[in-house]
Amino acid sequence: MILLRPFLKPATVLAAFLCAGTAQAQDATNWLRQGIGMPTDLHVSDMWRPRGGELYATDPLTLWQTEGATLSVPDAPARLIGLLEQDQGRTALMALIWSNAEVVCGEDLSTIGVDTGLAGFVTPANVRALDAYAASAGDLYTGTYADQLEAAIPTIPFIARLPSGATFPVSGSGWGDGGYPVASLYDAQGNMVALYAQFIGGSEEWLLPPPCGAESS
Repeated sequence: MILLRPFLKPATVLAAFLCAGTAQAQDATNWLRQGIGMPTDLHVSDMWRPRGGELYATDPLTLWQTEGATLSVPDAPARLIGLLEQDQGRTALMALIWSNAEVVCGEDLSTIGVDTGLAGFVTPANVRALDAYAASAGDLYTGTYADQLEAAIPTIPFIARLPSGATFPVSGSGWGDGGYPVASLYDAQGNMVALYAQFIGGSEEWLLPPPCGAESS
């Protein structure tokens, strides 16, 4: 598995946003659509709540990176969306959107390692549920869970469901294996309004947000 991001350089496409002022203020969905730098179609999926306010960005079949520190997120319902590149309909980016508030800054949080062409956001409780499922089914590659993933490949973001009732977002990871950026967006009050993972770089760069605390001019 490649744990480094593909060689694309850190994004600078959003520098103008810092100087644009309130006239260019956007909610998270529109911020992502404009900033990704490529034509995309918007896919809106179901609501999902990361109960406990902690999650891992991981490959939902290998579950790598689910033993270290979690990412802190709002313990509240979020809308799952995807931005699909228009040539073959692959997912360029998946995001959880908690609020329609205007985006003012963000943070490059981590890198999600992908080995199976799939990525997901899972809580620690989801990891335990997946471990229990694997113990019952023999592994994560068989049974009803695997059938869901197989039916959706090449997948757009959707909510996977285990027989136990556990649910979590899963998406295809663009063009294949690698390490992909996971970042957050915040409003003027410091509330997280979105969390996203990007799988296809727009304009030869990753969509990374302006850091919170940066000068606006």
